[in-house]
Amino acid sequence: MAQTSDVDIVIIGAGAAGLTAARTAMKHGLSFTLIEARERIGGRTVTDTSFGAPVDGGATFIHFADKNPWTAIAAELGIATQYGNWRRGGQRAYVDGVQEPEEFEMARRQGRNQMWELAADIDFDNDLSFAALVSRAPKPVQDAAYSMSRGAVGEEPERVSVADYIRLYEGYNLVVPEGYGTLVTRFGAGVPVRLGVRATAIDWSGQGVKVTTGAGDIRAKAAVVTVPIGVLKAESIRFTPALPRPVLSALDGLGMGALSKMILKFEGTRLDASPDMHLVEVASAQPGMSFEMWPFDKDVVVAWYGADYARRINDLPEQEAIRHMLERLVRIVGRDAEKAFRGGRRFGWSADPFSAGSYSYVKPGHGRARDALRQPVGDRLWFAGEAMAGKASMTVGGAHQTGDHAVEAIAARLKAGR
Repeated sequence: MAQTSDVDIVIIGAGAAGLTAARTAMKHGLSFTLIEARERIGGRTVTDTSFGAPVDGGATFIHFADKNPWTAIAAELGIATQYGNWRRGGQRAYVDGVQEPEEFEMARRQGRNQMWELAADIDFDNDLSFAALVSRAPKPVQDAAYSMSRGAVGEEPERVSVADYIRLYEGYNLVVPEGYGTLVTRFGAGVPVRLGVRATAIDWSGQGVKVTTGAGDIRAKAAVVTVPIGVLKAESIRFTPALPRPVLSALDGLGMGALSKMILKFEGTRLDASPDMHLVEVASAQPGMSFEMWPFDKDVVVAWYGADYARRINDLPEQEAIRHMLERLVRIVGRDAEKAFRGGRRFGWSADPFSAGSYSYVKPGHGRARDALRQPVGDRLWFAGEAMAGKASMTVGGAHQTGDHAVEAIAARLKAGR
């Protein structure tokens, strides 16, 4: 590693991975510069307070909470958590605005169970997409696969690897009433960050690295690149020399889902729905999506929507997209929703240039891509983030783990060099 530089480490991106990398560098007494293209920290964890109460526009669940580092971090920071999963408030299902009979939910549950039974024998060497997995299965099983892929991964089922998804950690979830984004922001308090500074090029042709930004160059002995893979795949950062073929192949084997949220504010009515209930709507002309009613007893409804449908909605002007989503809710609960509506805000991650998607997924047959990206390049470039977190991928917990892992490895190499 270079012995002449501005700092030991340059960290690109102040989301969960970048903030963790910075705190680990501080623990080891390493000098660093942390830059963030946005005017805030937190990345894809962001808690919105536009309507007077904290609501997560990005990540919501502390997944696999028994292993997730954010469980302990929340406790250390005195931020309350509580048990919660997607169905913690119950749900009602609708087709074209008409509520389904209760027995349909039982059929869906059986379909989900059968889908996971079909997935039990899938591995990296015998991988399938979710669409291929259920191609000959009964309709309830197909419905389960399509709903899971679009709603949990945020992508169309023919594009998502079964082998990668089933290797992810399982376990109970926690939710954060103050907001997951609030938790990550508190964690990052005291970490020096240069906001509004965007990396455009990384030169790793010498012993160290040089990062070109709109605010000047930064030289360091090593770099930790934590930008989402959607940004890397869009080639928003130019690498000199070009990244090695194994890295490019790994990037090609990954994609970014489009799971998005829209916050809708209401006053004066609860629309015959209890707090935390999900109203799931499937329409003949539009894919399924879900309305989370009154999370944590707040006067908002959060629309969850994903895959290609989300990309279409996110490409619309914001007010047009909000009107579209309000109309879908009105079809379920009636015109009282329109009368009580007070405004909305969209978090359309697929249209966000700083993420280009919600979180990563693996394409069928590319199950080893995540592990390949975790390997250092030239002993001076490390990639970190949810996309390369193995069993913890697609989560804020995975991002934390990889940010810590990268700087621990750099610290060990610098110590050995001295």
